[in-house]
Amino acid sequence: MLPEENLIYVADSQYAPYGERTNQFIEERVLKIADFFIQKSVKLILIACNTATAAAVKSLRDKYDIPIVGLEPALKPAVEFSHNHQVGVLATQATLSSEKYHQLKSRFAADNHIVEKASRLFVELVESAAEIGESEFQLIEKELEPFMENSVDSLVLGCTHYPFLTSTIKQILGEHVTLFESAMPVAKEVKRRLDGQLNQQDSTGTVSFYSSAPQKAQTTFERLLGYKTNIQMLNV
Repeated sequence: MLPEENLIYVADSQYAPYGERTNQFIEERVLKIADFFIQKSVKLILIACNTATAAAVKSLRDKYDIPIVGLEPALKPAVEFSHNHQVGVLATQATLSSEKYHQLKSRFAADNHIVEKASRLFVELVESAAEIGESEFQLIEKELEPFMENSVDSLVLGCTHYPFLTSTIKQILGEHVTLFESAMPVAKEVKRRLDGQLNQQDSTGTVSFYSSAPQKAQTTFERLLGYKTNIQMLNV
């Protein structure tokens, strides 16, 4: 989508997952990380986390003049697609409890039955499981039971970790359930907000990785990305 851009990716591995943290804690962490980005003279900040967006996007937009792009669960397209008005939302507890999510639900889901499930398990599996074996499969199946019991035909993956489990989720729920996540719409929004500021170089841009706990993040990064990475220390 943006091959010529130089990207800086930060994982707050020392304090992850955010889903069980307080809003105040998350907001403080996001503001510190944003200050780090500003020191790097970035031209846009993407909060690539539904939980962090709900807790801190307003504060960031109030503090900084550069574009701030956040994530929100893809509830609108899921509701519009659903044929039986049974829509599932899989997210962290912090996201489901947030005022931003409740506003989203009131705007787009009033005439639908929304089945919500807060899952920390999926984040932990993505972060730590080398592969999905029989025991992991059974845990995921148990986690998805509310959606099967309510016959949802649209399921929102409301956390950026969850799409890494897409194939297993589809295997359990079946092809009649359509999954919705935010990656592509958000990438398009980033490109739109950078209109007129995009790099015009012919060469591919660079990607720099930072983490508040590089040693903790190393194995996860390389397993999910599929190649070795150099992760620098984030001292905030």
